[in-house]
Amino acid sequence: MRVEIKIDTDIGESVAIIHTPKITPELTMWIEMLERIDGKSSVLFAKNDNKLFVIDPTQVDIIRTEGSDIKLYNREAKGYIITKTLGEIHEQLGFNFVRISKSTIVNINRVDHLSPSFNRTMYIVMKNGVSDYISRNYLGDFKKRMGL
Repeated sequence: MRVEIKIDTDIGESVAIIHTPKITPELTMWIEMLERIDGKSSVLFAKNDNKLFVIDPTQVDIIRTEGSDIKLYNREAKGYIITKTLGEIHEQLGFNFVRISKSTIVNINRVDHLSPSFNRTMYIVMKNGVSDYISRNYLGDFKKRMGL
């Protein structure tokens, strides 16, 4: 890998731009590390059984709206309730999390498999067994992020 650094005293914050033919596990690791430096991927606070839990984002598979609640499912498929909006959560989590519909965000590192579904949508199953549909509006961005 070639690394270039440009010093620009006119910008307010550091920006990393990566040009790559595809997303690799090593590249994902570097992206996660850079995002942590910027404060992204910090812990989430969520409730379950009247207790407040601190959740590491790397342990999250899927976050979605269920009724009036925003639920987070971890690797054990245990559902936690989050008080933030889906947009706030998505902004906080960073690169490895991608929106697949108006009501769902997934961790792309925790996707188990995909299958085609009706009306040009896709069905996604996470490693914890929780599943959902990728809507047509978000399918292009999802495929790009997955390198498909």
